[in-house]
This record gives sequence, structure tokens and C-alpha cells, in this order.
Amino acid sequence: MANYWVAAGHEVHLFSFEDRGEVPFYPLHPRVCVTNLSLNRCSPNLLASMVNNWQRLATIRSNVKAVEPDAVVSFIDTANIRTVVALLGTGIPVIVSERVHPGHEQIGWLWGTLRRLVYPLAESLVVQTKDIGEFFSGYRLRDLRVIPNAVVAPAPDAGGETLDGLTLLAVGRLDRQKGYDLLVRAFSRVAAKHPGWTLRVAGDGPLRDELAQLTGALSLDDRVVWMGQVADVAGLYAQSNAYVMSSSYEGFPNALCEAMAAGLACVSTDCPSGPADIIRDGENGLLVPCDDEHALAAALDRLMADPDLRRTLGARAAGVVDRFSQDRIMGMWEECILEAIGRRVRS
Repeated sequence: MANYWVAAGHEVHLFSFEDRGEVPFYPLHPRVCVTNLSLNRCSPNLLASMVNNWQRLATIRSNVKAVEPDAVVSFIDTANIRTVVALLGTGIPVIVSERVHPGHEQIGWLWGTLRRLVYPLAESLVVQTKDIGEFFSGYRLRDLRVIPNAVVAPAPDAGGETLDGLTLLAVGRLDRQKGYDLLVRAFSRVAAKHPGWTLRVAGDGPLRDELAQLTGALSLDDRVVWMGQVADVAGLYAQSNAYVMSSSYEGFPNALCEAMAAGLACVSTDCPSGPADIIRDGENGLLVPCDDEHALAAALDRLMADPDLRRTLGARAAGVVDRFSQDRIMGMWEECILEAIGRRVRS
């Protein structure tokens, strides 16, 4: 978003809560002004927490006011709450955005109560799916928008890693949400029928050792590869033969969309929220019930056994680029921001 708006001629300042000196994970246009506020320090007790949060609010307020923005867009629950509170009384319109399904990503009673009290003070709340929007239906919001993520067809780097054989790819952090234990068990049910296939998972996280142990227990060490962080994920899409997402919940599944944009046949759990908004089952991909090992195994078996089905689904999947084009999605964001500015000016 920052790169798009800078390229369109807007001035963009990006404030991160990370420590000073931290380099952004994603490449940014050189005209995007990045400021790391170093706000992610831990609090050993309640008093320290109160002091730290007061200092966080003061830091956010002073830094944002210094650049005199027309509007502020904030991302992620607790950061949203702090930003809205920090900018009360400044006249600066604040748009907050939730990036996961809040019904599954708990933030605790205190933060949950603050969210219910504070979000109505924002000019707009942006969510990625209608399902997430329904969660906030009782919040007395000024404005609620459903704006999915933009999807851009990924371009692989030259000279990236070369994969051997047929690859079933998954991309994501190794945590409970992604359901990789379910995926490994489902793959184990059909792996013997498809000896030419390897399951490769790009990503790292706290469950890496546990998942490696599960792989060994199922005698799949030579069939499942835990790749860790991969810089050229687009290169993996280009060399893979099918894609699988086994999540128990999502906000909006970016990696699934990227795989579809790359023309991969995809199978996904029908988890809340996102997959059912993106995949039309049997037309441009396959959907299976959430947390159903047998159904996932059957769908994997079907894809791995049928190259014609993979080609058909993959060709149709690439249409996701048109449905979620960058120009279309950024146009929705621009409309949201301009209307928020207009409401604040009129008030």
C-alpha cells in the first residue's frame, strides 16, 4: 500500500513499533519515510505497563502530529487501539484495520473491552472479509468497510532454488493456526500412492521441532521438507505442481492468493475466513471441511493423481489477479480514506 501510494504521488510516512535500526521485511519505495518508534518493550509489572503505555501514546501522538498527515491508517488490534487513543483531539482522522479473524485470535478481556470502546471513535474500520465484518456488527461503528488484500502475480527471482520431482507446496508460519500437523497426517495417508511427490513447507516458527518429530514418526522424512524462511517464494510457486492450505482460521490468506495467481491448482480448508471468498469449489480450486484429515487427504489424492485437473484448476485460479487487482483494491482504500477525511472536515 505504501509503495502504491508513493508511486501515485502521495507522501507516505510509515511508523513501526519495532526497534530503531530494524530493517523492514518487505522492500519499500525509497520515498516511503520509515520511522521505528521502539515501542515493543516488555513490562515486568502493572505499574511499568501503565507507564510504558502512557509513553507509547505520547510517542505515537508526537511523531504523527509532526508530519501533519491528512489521515492515519493503523493495522492490528492493539496498535489500532493505541493509535486511536493517542490521536484523540488532534482532528486527524484515523482508519483502523483488522488483519486476522478476531473471533479466533484472542487479545484478552482488557484489550477486548478497550477495542469495543475505542473502535467507534475511529473514522472507519476496515476488515478483509464479510465474515470478519459480522464480528463487529454490534460495535456502533461510524463506518465499516470490507476491503480484501490486493493480489499481484509473483515474479520469481533468477537463479533461485531448483526443486526436483513433483512438489506439493505450503507456505506459512509454523504455528497452530496453520494446521501443519493435520496436513502432514493427511499427506501420510496418500504419500505411498504418489511416490514421485514431495510436500515442501516454506516458513519457520515455534512448532518446527514438533512438526519434524511428527514427520519422523510417520516415516516421512524423505517425503516432507521443512524449508524454513525462503526469500524467493515466487520461485517456489513457479516450480511447484499444486498448493495446499490447511489453516484452522485466517484473516485473508495471502499465500493462497499468490499461489492461485501463479497458476497453481490449490486445495484449502474452508476455514474462517477468506478461502470461501476466493475459491469456488471444483471450479478454480478445491475446498474441504476444516480440521478434517480424511477430506484433506482425499482432495490431495485427487489433485496428485490427475494432471489434467491440476491444469484446469490452475488456469482458472489465475483469474484471482483480476478479481483482486491492485488498482481495484487500492481504489477501495482511496475511497475509504477520502470519505474519512471528508467526514472529519464536515464535523
